[in-house]
Amino acid sequence: MKTIYLHVLDKGWVSFQYTNISELEEEFAQRGIEVGYGCELSDGCKLGDGCELGNYCKLGNYCKLGNCCELGNGCELGKVCKLGNGCKVPKSLFISASQHSVSYWGYDAIQIGYKKYTISEWQKHFREIGKAEGYSEEQIDEYGFYIDLIAKLHGRWNIKQK
Repeated sequence: MKTIYLHVLDKGWVSFQYTNISELEEEFAQRGIEVGYGCELSDGCKLGDGCELGNYCKLGNYCKLGNCCELGNGCELGKVCKLGNGCKVPKSLFISASQHSVSYWGYDAIQIGYKKYTISEWQKHFREIGKAEGYSEEQIDEYGFYIDLIAKLHGRWNIKQK
């Protein structure tokens, strides 16, 4: 049995328990929430009114999506991820790397595994973070390459910060 939280007028976030996501179709319809085919929502997710999840989206435990959030097909969000009202991820990059996944959502931040820092913080400290996490020298170099790639793309895309 899983739990999902949906916003209820005058009550705030209310928990709903389910085994299969299809059990919540009526609750989703009342809130204008669209969940694509093959989506997987982990325990404790919160979906705001008007959310649209593309086919095969996967949301980790305790993800929170604000009102009118739109996620494309195949989107994967890790544990405790939060996207605010009206969120539309501009340009993003997800790399399934040798040790942990690398995520970039179009803003001045990179998440590697569960650690999230600004691009410049990663550029300055990736070696010591990698060593502390038990990465090999080869893996540290690999992640340094990803960080530099994202830094270049971020600069090229010239994305305005919120």
